[in-house]
Amino acid sequence: MRMTVFSLASISLLAACNGIQLNSAILGGKSTDGAAAPQEPILEPVSGVDTVEAEPLAPSSPSAPSFRGSATTVASLGDPSLPGLWMETPLVAAEQQALIRTSRNTQVVLTLKPIPGAESGGSRLSIGAMRALGLPLTELAEVQVLPAG
Repeated sequence: MRMTVFSLASISLLAACNGIQLNSAILGGKSTDGAAAPQEPILEPVSGVDTVEAEPLAPSSPSAPSFRGSATTVASLGDPSLPGLWMETPLVAAEQQALIRTSRNTQVVLTLKPIPGAESGGSRLSIGAMRALGLPLTELAEVQVLPAG
């Protein structure tokens, strides 16, 4: 008797919920109730504030100096949503290829991407590079940066 009461109560509660809508506008699906889906906010410039158009970065210009020496830097995990093998570092002024070596003697050739800061500043490795080097994703790692060729 007791089990029957619990079963009927559970069924009644579930029926009252009207089910879970996996295609709801919150999850990015189509709305079934005719309501408008949420829209992105419209950003308008503020009057009295100067705006500067950003120029696209050149991938690598032939006149930019390339990294020729050897350096050691401490690297952390960079943006995991960006694919590829790369390291953002203040050691370079333009994108270029380099060999990265760890203290475990694992190495990988990747693209160095410039970031502002002092040359003694830290660097950020892509998730692909961290995995290729066998480094823990949650720790800082000291890596050696060498020319690719």
